[in-house]
Amino acid sequence: MKFLKPVAVVLALLPLCIAASTSFARAADDGPVTLAVPAGTFAIDPATLAVSLRTADGAELTLAAPAFAPARVTGRTDHGWHLVAGDDGFAVEAGVEGDALRLSIRSDRPATLAWPQTADPAGITAYAMPFGEGSYVLADDPAWLDWLVRRYEPGSLAEALSMPVWTELRGDRSISWIVETPFNTGFGIVAAAGRPRPQLTHDFTRLAPGAPYVVRIVPGPADPLAGARAYRAWLQATGAFVPLADKIAALPDTARLGGAPHIYLWGKGPLKPEDVLQWRAFIRLFQQKKADPAHLTGRLWQGFDADTRVEFEGAFRDAAGSAGFVAPYRRAALVRAVNDGLRRAVPMAAVDPLPGGHDPAAEAAWAAGPMRAALVDAFGPMLAPPQRWGGGLSLDTVTALQKAGLTRAWLGTEDWRDALWHPEAVAAAKAAGYLVGAYDSYGSAHPPDLVETWPTAQMGADLAAAGYRGLDGKLATGFAGRGVYVSATAAEPYARRRMAAVAKAAGLDSLFLDVDATGLAFDDTTPGRETSAAQDAEVRRRRLATAASLGLVVGSEGGSSLFAAQIAFAHGMTTVPFAWMDPDIKDKRSPFYRGNYWPPETPSLYFTPVPLKPAIARVVTDPRFRLPLYEIALHDSVVTTHHWEYGSLKFSTERDATALLQLLYAVPPLYHLNAAVLDRDLPLIAAYDRVFRPLHQRLFTQAMTGFAVLSPDRLLQRSTFADGTAVTVNFDVKARPLPDGATLPGRSARIALPDQPPQTVEIGAILKPPAK
Repeated sequence: MKFLKPVAVVLALLPLCIAASTSFARAADDGPVTLAVPAGTFAIDPATLAVSLRTADGAELTLAAPAFAPARVTGRTDHGWHLVAGDDGFAVEAGVEGDALRLSIRSDRPATLAWPQTADPAGITAYAMPFGEGSYVLADDPAWLDWLVRRYEPGSLAEALSMPVWTELRGDRSISWIVETPFNTGFGIVAAAGRPRPQLTHDFTRLAPGAPYVVRIVPGPADPLAGARAYRAWLQATGAFVPLADKIAALPDTARLGGAPHIYLWGKGPLKPEDVLQWRAFIRLFQQKKADPAHLTGRLWQGFDADTRVEFEGAFRDAAGSAGFVAPYRRAALVRAVNDGLRRAVPMAAVDPLPGGHDPAAEAAWAAGPMRAALVDAFGPMLAPPQRWGGGLSLDTVTALQKAGLTRAWLGTEDWRDALWHPEAVAAAKAAGYLVGAYDSYGSAHPPDLVETWPTAQMGADLAAAGYRGLDGKLATGFAGRGVYVSATAAEPYARRRMAAVAKAAGLDSLFLDVDATGLAFDDTTPGRETSAAQDAEVRRRRLATAASLGLVVGSEGGSSLFAAQIAFAHGMTTVPFAWMDPDIKDKRSPFYRGNYWPPETPSLYFTPVPLKPAIARVVTDPRFRLPLYEIALHDSVVTTHHWEYGSLKFSTERDATALLQLLYAVPPLYHLNAAVLDRDLPLIAAYDRVFRPLHQRLFTQAMTGFAVLSPDRLLQRSTFADGTAVTVNFDVKARPLPDGATLPGRSARIALPDQPPQTVEIGAILKPPAK
């Protein structure tokens, strides 16, 4: 599969020499280096790396501030120079490629270079920043400044931006910056005279001797999309852009992403409460047999802790009453206890055990054989037929989705065991045209005896001791402060083996790999395993490609452009994580409290709608301050959607705007479902699907060719695609006139396909909650 081979950031590997036709025009050896481009003439001070541009109409723009006080310049040639600043020495080469100035810098030893730094923030009216999908940042907006300096403290450029490019809007022109070598490059935003000022630093490390730091500066029109367009052109020119059409050709199942909502299914175990058809008889039998070690109930009882036994004792009292009624909340707790206890009560024969206590083949055989047999033998007609068990990925859920009219969907389980436990549901979902995937991760690795752990982090003692060791010699602590971030190099053989075992045993045709496409990459100084961050990123690309080589449609968190060639979909681009930015979001007393991870079958964090605090909504979801930068660059390469913590129905105050934005950008919705919320949410999902599916199925392989703001308040917007489709959205609650004289109702979209009458979609009518 050609497209799935890891694609390095190609220009980072290009020779530093500039084409022979490029030459400097300089008056003296100590003067500035000047290079002409169609937009004007760049001038670089070789002693400070300050950069300015004299435009074709005579304007002077200061772009990059001096990196240091004048350094000593030696060895000037037509293609570069060497400068010495204190103990550090840098070799610099500059040249022109098309419309861009390209500077490439090497260091002769480990060093840090604080460059580029914006020289004239006062001359910038707005920024187009790829914070996730893209943000339109007003340079004189105090609320934006406050958010940016807190949200984007100095950190990794590869993690902070979805693409290593940003654009400054300067009156009637733009300046875009593209960092071709984003690893070991830091990015932060500071306040400068009440305005945001991006700052970059690059570390030249001993792990990557001689590796260049390459930045290009691209003048352009006063278009916030200019940088995204330039970056797309750069990806295409370097062979780093892989269209979805090529990914489909290599793996035809990828086409199933077209028109598919992304749905996480929550079940947490073989049974759901509704699978117990006779609760009174079930509980009474439990009470009668709990002391019998020959009966399943007796073996389960032996494994219950004190709190679980207290819960069952309460159910015994309930079932002893005249009505024998067991309350729904208690039913959920009891089924949860039975599900948890089955693995202790019913032996499982090993098949192909993996480090970390995993044996997917054994789990699948156990689920289909001894486990089901034990439950049926013990409880017989009190239970639903085994093939219908389960509250998330189940036959009942698949049937409900089909009855609702969904012909496409990506279905993901947050625990791959849910797929192992319900093979009939997996088969039915695939037969219905759905992709069936599971969550997996090779980020954090935990020691086997860690109490607060999770399944994917259990990889065995050896990998739990194989964490990255940074340049300072310290181990990289794992997510939430537990365990370590495990070396991708060390974990590579294990990851290949576990992914293959899970996919085969569960019958998956998709896989979601957490963390790998977020831009996260580490330097590792562990003896015998030394790797630079760029090399670590290449191993992650290889891991994503390995999953695809198994016939799996691969997605990952974030969807950084640095990994776009290896993935087909991404969760966390349309809406990126932000919950830690405001204490009200995590305060249980606040109306904006987002929820928690309980109950495990229906976590309120994902299932309970809440309002989004207006001050947060303004910088996160307000369409006035959003831009489809990622879609302009990569719409026809990666299918993107929201992060799983911020599903399409999560924020009650943002539902309409979110649904409209998904149509405008042609990106799918993301939902969470299980048996408990099907009646509540499936009607909304199905109603939206009838509009979204045909549009996305048509457009998901098409480039987004244009985006325009049609009103001064930025509430009327239009996107256009390569096939001629135009989607116009009115985010206002009031009707708005369109340039062609038509009127677009409030909170609605106008979808104009080539050679077809326009369709108007009023989102409020679609997302109207079902009558109670």
